[in-house]
Amino acid sequence: MPEKPSSARILLALDISPRSRAALEMAATLAAELDVELAGLFVEDVDLLRLGGLPFTREVGFLSCVSRPIGLEEVEQALRREGEEVRRLLAEAAARQSLRWSYRVARGRIATELFALAGEPDLIVLGKRARLGFRPLAPSLAAGECRPGAAGPVVAVFDGTPEARRALELAGGLARASCAELRLLVPAATDEAFFRLAAEAKTLLARAKAAAPACRRIVSGDIAELARAAREADAGVLVIVGDGRFRGGEGFATLLNEIDCPVVLAG
Repeated sequence: MPEKPSSARILLALDISPRSRAALEMAATLAAELDVELAGLFVEDVDLLRLGGLPFTREVGFLSCVSRPIGLEEVEQALRREGEEVRRLLAEAAARQSLRWSYRVARGRIATELFALAGEPDLIVLGKRARLGFRPLAPSLAAGECRPGAAGPVVAVFDGTPEARRALELAGGLARASCAELRLLVPAATDEAFFRLAAEAKTLLARAKAAAPACRRIVSGDIAELARAAREADAGVLVIVGDGRFRGGEGFATLLNEIDCPVVLAG
């Protein structure tokens, strides 16, 4: 089992999208593996609320394509309903694995609220998208159904740094707990550097009695390249070091919108 930092939590940004549900199941598995609290966060998008307050705002039905006015009160009611559904899903996921859990609603922008809440030992899981409107509330999974996100490999980025070594250990534990394949993306400027880093990663995993992973060389490890590689690997979850590139602006937006699987920010 990966060593957990003291007072760590799994901090999970949630909505009711299928991707978010997959992230919730994965985060619950990770929290059980590490024996830490599962902390859910639902952010009421302040930009959406401001839009709802404008007199010309209209909503177009997804199936009917009929346009109708929508006001601030309706936006607030829809967000409350979604927040209540998120809380219910979180409670059910935690109960299935007897986890300690907490839930918080914040109003603002997702990146600001998420990283303001996160402490240094916390692991951050992203399972939502930038909001494009309201989604209908879907029924929760029945007992015995396949959980979303259970299929697909655990994909981790390994560049040899101490933070990447901790992320590798975490990814190995998650792959073991979810009975998934582990694959590595290795940023390297040369073949020589790639083979050296791949051998180091395999040695570290062998010490933990983990199977040797498939390794793929990537060039720069920038967020766009990671998004492409995760899609091509059909990743079930992507584990990356949560450095400053991903805490706001274009990098964070890419995590939310361009990567289809849940993302774990570690390190």
